[in-house]
Amino acid sequence: MNPALGDCGGEVTVDRLREAWRRAVTAELCWTNPDGTPAAIAVTPVVRGAGSAVPTLCAALPYARADEVAGLREADAAVFAVTDSRSLPGDAGVPEAAGTGFAGSADGAPVRTGVAASAAVRIVDDLDGELFTDELLDQELVKYPPSRALADSVLLRRENWWWLPRIVVELTGPAADAGSAGTMPLPARTDPTRHALLVGPAACAPEQPDTPELRSSPELRRVPELRSVPDLRRVPELRSVDVGADAAPHPAMPSGVATVRELTGEPLPPAPGGALVFGYDYTMPDLERWEAWSLTGTVDGERLAVDARTGAPGADLRTLGLLARTRRHRALAKACRAGVRAAEGRPQPAP
Repeated sequence: MNPALGDCGGEVTVDRLREAWRRAVTAELCWTNPDGTPAAIAVTPVVRGAGSAVPTLCAALPYARADEVAGLREADAAVFAVTDSRSLPGDAGVPEAAGTGFAGSADGAPVRTGVAASAAVRIVDDLDGELFTDELLDQELVKYPPSRALADSVLLRRENWWWLPRIVVELTGPAADAGSAGTMPLPARTDPTRHALLVGPAACAPEQPDTPELRSSPELRRVPELRSVPDLRRVPELRSVDVGADAAPHPAMPSGVATVRELTGEPLPPAPGGALVFGYDYTMPDLERWEAWSLTGTVDGERLAVDARTGAPGADLRTLGLLARTRRHRALAKACRAGVRAAEGRPQPAP
């Protein structure tokens, strides 16, 4: 385990994650698929019960992204993280953030540290969009400007009805308690063209209770999936890494080899069973372009033998033209409608 992160009972409380989640423009959601492969996506962080003392951290995904989170429905537990420096305030006034062990910059400027928490999750299929519209839409309109063109008025919401149904992923369970064993600091990613999250096998996990727990909802259209207490040993471990240039392709590894170094300077643990390097970038302040990239493969020392890749670090994020915007809008509408139809045809558990 990385000493900078402490052991699995890290020093950072979930209160800091809640504060970061409230303020962040982008965040990360990571889990382990049923086949054991790690997965990660970028999300807009929102909360239910924003005015309460203990809000519920959420991600509200349009149904166009249903395939991306299909494996999460069986994962039971996940990691919510905020590591993009553009979404993180400086840790005021100290060259080292208290309790993290991360050094500040050479000129003594406040350091930015990310935060992550692993816990049980539940998924709510909000097929009529009522939950999203009532509790989460206003937050998304502030944090994700492209949503304003689809749902910033009653007329737009009627026209673009397919944008309102959402897959709501809620962080529940152990991380709801301050000082949760699943909460840890992470170095902030400051260079989106090189810095990424390394999502790998879990190093350790808290003990699990023996009694099962079922979650339900009084309304059938918002029924969360029933599940027992999750096995947090399957939750992936996150590390902030710098990704170097690819080496020349090798016949045995046609996708190449990449160098990966942890931002803390600590050595990376081997991941012979497979690891995911996940990063993304977006245009500011409009977020019109929000592009993710990833590398999957095996880690040995500072080498990632790349088996597959999507996107590219440092991709061109120039403004889209009118034709490209129109095509993207049509593709999004089509994918959302298809995702909603598929969800409506899936049996829902009884309340």
